[in-house]
Amino acid sequence: MSWDFSEISKSFLKDDKGKLLVEGSFGLEKECQRVFSTGDLALTPHPPVFGDKTKNPHITNDFSESQIEIITTPFNSVEEAYESLNKISLEVEKGVEDELLWPLSMPPKLPDEEQIPIACFPDSENGKDMEIYRKGLAVRYGKKMQMISGIHYNFSFGDGMIDYLYKKFGNKKDKRLFTDEIHFGLARNFLRYSWILIYLFGASPFCHRTYYPVIKKELMIIQKCCPNYEDIIENCIQCATSLRVSRFGYSNSSLKNENMYFNSLEEYSTKLRKMLSTKDEKFSKLGIYMNGSQIQLNENILQKESEFYSSIRLKQTLNKGETPLDALEERGVEYVEVRILDLNPFEKLGLNIKQMNFLHVFMHFCLFEQSLPITDDEHTLINLNHHLVSLIGRKEGLRLKKYDGSEISLKSWGEEIFEKLKTIADLMDRDTGNNKYRASVEKEYQKLFDISLLPSERIKIEMEENNENFLEFGIRYAKNNSKTALY
Repeated sequence: MSWDFSEISKSFLKDDKGKLLVEGSFGLEKECQRVFSTGDLALTPHPPVFGDKTKNPHITNDFSESQIEIITTPFNSVEEAYESLNKISLEVEKGVEDELLWPLSMPPKLPDEEQIPIACFPDSENGKDMEIYRKGLAVRYGKKMQMISGIHYNFSFGDGMIDYLYKKFGNKKDKRLFTDEIHFGLARNFLRYSWILIYLFGASPFCHRTYYPVIKKELMIIQKCCPNYEDIIENCIQCATSLRVSRFGYSNSSLKNENMYFNSLEEYSTKLRKMLSTKDEKFSKLGIYMNGSQIQLNENILQKESEFYSSIRLKQTLNKGETPLDALEERGVEYVEVRILDLNPFEKLGLNIKQMNFLHVFMHFCLFEQSLPITDDEHTLINLNHHLVSLIGRKEGLRLKKYDGSEISLKSWGEEIFEKLKTIADLMDRDTGNNKYRASVEKEYQKLFDISLLPSERIKIEMEENNENFLEFGIRYAKNNSKTALY
């Protein structure tokens, strides 16, 4: 992108365009498991009151039959999106009857692999495709890893914002090309700085012992390939912020040769299409069919685009029959999907409005900050910071790697970032009549200096104070949240 932070922030201040920063479109997607009051996974079918999963736009399944997915439509304010999530959640609570909604990202008590129910879909071409895809995920990665849940935050800039940036910085470039470029620049900066979101909002420091086989499998890989990671292994039990986004959670950790740098739509498309069309030796050995039944869509590195895990995705609304990549290539980037957020058990809906306001500010930080193309060396450091914070983010004095190769403490780097977040929040508050954006930033800023405010630390403290294990903690909050009215 053709600006730096100082230049673009001064531009919005000089032209009195802070109002454009407030405008946008917001949506939420929330996954959670249905459980019995014992904390055991509910093995019952998706409640029929919710209707056809392929036709209900708001309530469906993710990987498992027990894994509810709640989807809001886009709204012009975070308040409207949040209220929509609340309304649909109340419908879900009523529909699951005596069952509970698991309040944590890491799964509840899981049965053996073969007993975990893959989501069932109607006997149609689309339904069969969705079911076989999930079977493929199961045989490739194991069912237990797929049982992790989270919240996705969908965001797009207002048209006025795009028009202003294009007029100011477009340099007579094709507008669609310019729009794609600024979104890809944002995505690169999101990769660079999303470690701070993991620190602030990570809420999956522990897991149930039925998930241990996944942990043990990854530990064997880490110890074999990366002997220097012993410190992480020893400390992650006490200092983790988010197992969900670490190697022990949901990630394509095996796709080392196909790192996605978001340097351009052309590069992104080329790499993704290569993974979609290239056979994988390991997956080929599994075969397409087993005992006369199809167990994966194909033998390629990716069965379909959604199998590629990234903490952020660039997306375009789909027309009938389109794939996400087709839509992106045809019409460019429309919105971003943030996929790095854990369910917060201390919030009935898994997040709150202040967190959404903070994310709105953070999206603008990722846009304002200069964003050069990511190199192989820089990507290595991005991954290192990501996993350091997810696995030992609460460790006192933790040091990260800046992208020039120098070391810095998490707190010091965080302070640098928050100074810019405060600048953006003040610009956004100028025309709102209140200080809700600055307040959201100040609230998160305190977590740099008081780890007891972190969701991950709060979980640890409560479990210790109540002499609870992971399952007991989750059951208590599942019951509390089911009885608590949001308003």
